[in-house]
Amino acid sequence: MEVREGIHTYDVEWQYDEPMSVHVVERDGTTVMIGGGAAASADELVGIAADHGVEVVVAEHGDPDHMNAIPEIRAALDVEVAVPAGDARFFEAAGIDPDRLLDGGETYWGIETISTPGHTPDNMAFLVDDVLVAGDTVVGVDSVHTADEDWSGPLAVTPPSYNPDDEQMRASVSTLLDFDFEVVLVSHGDHVLDDGHDAVATLVDDLA
Repeated sequence: MEVREGIHTYDVEWQYDEPMSVHVVERDGTTVMIGGGAAASADELVGIAADHGVEVVVAEHGDPDHMNAIPEIRAALDVEVAVPAGDARFFEAAGIDPDRLLDGGETYWGIETISTPGHTPDNMAFLVDDVLVAGDTVVGVDSVHTADEDWSGPLAVTPPSYNPDDEQMRASVSTLLDFDFEVVLVSHGDHVLDDGHDAVATLVDDLA
């Protein structure tokens, strides 16, 4: 699905019945895939990356479902791999040597990085024009990876057991309100295609 010109999102199969999403962004003359994917998704991700001519794969954080397909994508397409600097050790432990380390608050290939630690030490979200690519900073309320709490809107957070620092992760959600966006693309669950900033504000109220 193309949510904005040059911004596509794809649902890919993996080990859960619920698909997960990766996103392809074409900006500043470079095509970037955000989401390194699970190993079970590797063949599908190679196909998506090849179709778009992806040159860079950006991993949102150092969890297996966001990086384990990278070796196969890299072998097939010789892409550059970029990861959050503070999560680099997780990639290196998995045998993935990043080409570029990303810092929060910077812009790479027309994509702004947003530091949202807690889910991992250097978890990141990304802003492209009015589209927030949230990674696991927030999830769709319908996802099986949603904390078992009462949620007022279309977004939620992951369960405490998923987060090494759950308090920090929840506090990081409010950071997103410092940015202007209309669309929220998640990795797990349904995206928010309209009024995304309001949806995050509702979630922040739920977490208060």
